[in-house]
Amino acid sequence: MKAEQIMKEWPIHLPWLNQSQIDLTCPSGTYHLLYFWSMSCPNCHQLTDKVLQDIKDMNVKVIGVHVPYIEEEKSMEVVSTYALDRGIDIPIVLDQNYEIVTSCHVQGIPSFCLLSQYGQIVAKTMGDVGWGKMVKRINGL
Repeated sequence: MKAEQIMKEWPIHLPWLNQSQIDLTCPSGTYHLLYFWSMSCPNCHQLTDKVLQDIKDMNVKVIGVHVPYIEEEKSMEVVSTYALDRGIDIPIVLDQNYEIVTSCHVQGIPSFCLLSQYGQIVAKTMGDVGWGKMVKRINGL
């Protein structure tokens, strides 16, 4: 995969939850894992607990990218309540107009995109099998 810089800066114009846990001025300095998910996605619902458990031991910063399926899921309050109820305490950006999805060329969810310290995509995977592959890739950093 050709290294493509996709993020020179975080999309601060989009709504964020738990953003105090991340420096929004610049994504550089460390690897970041983008976890693309949606409240309405049954596969995401099943996988989220595993992702949240596994990332505790990883040396990457994780950002949840919420991808709305329906108009109601564009509500910050709706997503915030869901995240609180599920114990999702990672920084979450609400990708209301699919800007991040488009820039990362995400085809479906749940998906994962590993960004280098320079904002370049170094690995992309999808689904629960993809999560296992991503864990191996991250552990190899």
